[in-house]
Amino acid sequence: MEIVGTGGEGRDVVGAGQSGGRGPGQDGQFFTTVNGLTVKFTNPAPKGGRILEKAGFEPAGDFALIQLLGHSTRLIGLDDEVDLRGAGTEAFRAFKTDRIYRFTLNDHGFEWGADKIEENELRVIGHVAGDEVIVLERDGEDRVLGPADVLDLGHGGTEHLYTEKRLITVFYENEPREIPRGTYTTETLKNLFGVQEGYILEFINHEGQLTPLKPGAKLRVKEGMKFFEQVPCGGSS
Repeated sequence: MEIVGTGGEGRDVVGAGQSGGRGPGQDGQFFTTVNGLTVKFTNPAPKGGRILEKAGFEPAGDFALIQLLGHSTRLIGLDDEVDLRGAGTEAFRAFKTDRIYRFTLNDHGFEWGADKIEENELRVIGHVAGDEVIVLERDGEDRVLGPADVLDLGHGGTEHLYTEKRLITVFYENEPREIPRGTYTTETLKNLFGVQEGYILEFINHEGQLTPLKPGAKLRVKEGMKFFEQVPCGGSS
């Protein structure tokens, strides 16, 4: 986790040089949303503090304003001007906090105003497709986040996440099989593939060697892995 103070004095105009991307509404005002609430301005480049105040978050100094971008988010300081005519100024999130937490998703940097974020929220702000899963990087074993999971950003260090396709293609006896990615026990894989009773399930490891799966063992299955069944004595099936 990385923490920085809210502020932002001296930053460039956010969205500068993108004028013309979004025009005013029929009422001649420029709009955006903060936590889903639509706010409008006659000035096309209001400051971050003014956006918070207009959305009802007062005093503005008690809140952090986060801009949602295409593949990232960023903190908008109270004195930062936001050009609402620029693309990527459609939505903001406000948090009552004096701390900002950072994480990465697919190597894009994100700033957030709370120490916890739900998997569904990650999908929304990261534009994660429905056929993809979000994976939390871990030294021991990367973990796929489920719909009910909440990522803790406040325990120290910067969390790193990436996305992968929800289904992967593996090969059993050289025939392609599409299965959900994840970690499987030997018994689950044998049932999944329909391995004959009494036969051993083997896979080709990263060194290209045929390796038997022991009873009760766990294996993280990856795209393109190859599996074969073998009679216990080592003869061909």
